[in-house]
Amino acid sequence: MTIPKIKTKYGEGIGIELFIQFPDISSYEKTYLSGDEALAQTELSVISGKNFSANEYVVIGNPGAEICEIRKIASQTDITITTDALDFAHSRGTIITFIPFNQIVPVRSTDGITYSAITTVDIRPDSIDTYIQRETDASTDYYKVRFYNETTDKYSQYSDIVTGVGYADNSVHSIKRRALNDLGEKIDEDITDSWLNEKLWEARRNLDNTKQNGRWSFRFKRNANIGSIIPGTYEVDCPSDLRRPTTNEHILSLRIGEENQPIDYQDINRFNNNYYGIKHTTLNGDVADTDTSIILTDSGDFDDASNILVASPDISGTIDTVSYTANTLSTNTLSGVTLIADDGHSDGADVWQDATFGLPAAYTVDGENTEIQFDVPFADEYAGENIYMDYYTSLPVYDSDADVLDEPEYDLFIYWLKWCIKQKRKSGKLEPEKDADFKQWIIGKDNIINNEQLGQYSYFTI
Repeated sequence: MTIPKIKTKYGEGIGIELFIQFPDISSYEKTYLSGDEALAQTELSVISGKNFSANEYVVIGNPGAEICEIRKIASQTDITITTDALDFAHSRGTIITFIPFNQIVPVRSTDGITYSAITTVDIRPDSIDTYIQRETDASTDYYKVRFYNETTDKYSQYSDIVTGVGYADNSVHSIKRRALNDLGEKIDEDITDSWLNEKLWEARRNLDNTKQNGRWSFRFKRNANIGSIIPGTYEVDCPSDLRRPTTNEHILSLRIGEENQPIDYQDINRFNNNYYGIKHTTLNGDVADTDTSIILTDSGDFDDASNILVASPDISGTIDTVSYTANTLSTNTLSGVTLIADDGHSDGADVWQDATFGLPAAYTVDGENTEIQFDVPFADEYAGENIYMDYYTSLPVYDSDADVLDEPEYDLFIYWLKWCIKQKRKSGKLEPEKDADFKQWIIGKDNIINNEQLGQYSYFTI
């Protein structure tokens, strides 16, 4: 089940009005009445009762219909379901669908941090929304809801958080709502909320892919702190939102420390020259300061007896010089170990031999592990200094109605959704070149691209 969806309204009624959307039950088990059932009937004849169980809830009828109702199952057979007494008569062929919850629990906060339940209400099956009025609440209050099963005492996830004044204009919810309102449409079995989401993502991907190299000005991050220097390390993870993190294509600048010293890019072949003659591996397991042996991931390149240099565990430490007297290659074990720093070292720490530590002047991108690697491992004196990057981000993936679109001309997606809705209603027979909304979508998309090329914005509005 998708997470609950809540919207609010302020200023038209008294206080805050809450609207909680009926849950999406389209993917749940269903059957149909095999005969007419009268008001107050309890044993219902069905096509199949095999996949239902006692104490589960079912929706009888289509949500939003006047005589739709939710009932709890008492028992079942292969051809019957026994429920609480019906509030309405239902005819043969009426759909019966499993629903995992029967109630709604909204919660409220005045600071967006601490929430308290304000009531518990039954899910209203004869309406798309369950309505709750809060007469004394403020427009600055925060709300979220979750569904509740009063029989099993289990809850769903919480919804997105919304304020009393509702969703932002560029939120996913607002874009979908405005498209539906413009056409006088509503969510139903055909135009579902999940379908609208899919069409909105489709439009955003379509627009995103039209920009050469994906370098959109509104997806440019400047002076992003991507990590702090830890002595003895030589790499940092690429930002999770870096577009195509397997290359440097979308990295404009990489800088280190208070001096803001720029770092040049090197391709992997040139970069590998920086580490010729340097032995490097990692610890294979934690090391305590009392240990007399250390297991490496690979000790094959290391001297038979010498010192190793182990990276600091954090920005507050220093590179640790550890002595050893033997190297057993078959087990990658260094023995006769002495001088391990207090508190030891953690599994995976970088281990070096014959390395020179300093401040890097070049970097490359490890495309396999999506990491930034530097031409020298960091020296102790640079501990804690920040690594800054200017880069282009990938297309954000949104997963909730409260998320806001990052495209500045977000109104154009309304035209796209209206075109998709009409096309859906016409079973795909609507010609795009004859539809005004589709034409506006193309014009809006071209405007964004042209504005990017000209280096300026002219906002596209309805």
